[in-house]
Amino acid sequence: MMRPPMPVYPIYLVIHQKAIAEGKITLKYSGRLTPELALKCAPEYRSILEEIVSKGWRYLYIETMGRYSIELDLSGRPSRIIPYAADWYVTGRFSIDVELSKPLPELKVEGVDEFRINISTKNFPRAVTVDLAKQVITYIESVFWDWSDEWINDQEKLSNALEVYPVVKWLIEEKKFKLHENLSEERCRELLQKFAEYESKIGVTKLEG
Repeated sequence: MMRPPMPVYPIYLVIHQKAIAEGKITLKYSGRLTPELALKCAPEYRSILEEIVSKGWRYLYIETMGRYSIELDLSGRPSRIIPYAADWYVTGRFSIDVELSKPLPELKVEGVDEFRINISTKNFPRAVTVDLAKQVITYIESVFWDWSDEWINDQEKLSNALEVYPVVKWLIEEKKFKLHENLSEERCRELLQKFAEYESKIGVTKLEG
């Protein structure tokens, strides 16, 4: 690999020397966001959160990721070039220190890439985990997902599964969420059909009683 030529001027003329910056610079980031900033960028998520609460469930923020930037106006600000090593002009490893002397500007969110939440029911703090940004279900509580037909006469297991069932049904049928690749769509369809039948039978039994 060819190295760039050394400067034709003495290095001490620029490193560690006070200079005056001109112009603007935009810094772009990709990483963790606060839920508040994500909701400001994607207000449509808020309506889903409100709907969750209206159904008597709760939600917990798990992970929020996205892309954001800030624009700095450096004009007239004191600055210095600070090398990381003696051969900074060869490796290109140096920093530019700028005295802003004012608060940082407002951060601009350019996109939300991940907005994962847990949806909680009365007895299950993690009934379902979803990514609102991708509209994907990434986890379903085992009392529902691992359901076995032989448990039909176990009232506790049936009650637990029926507690999670409406959350899954709402997400799949009403909100049109997809399943993560680790979750079988065929399995989910079978379970939704079974629990619709169970729920219907329970309703008929109550009416007859």
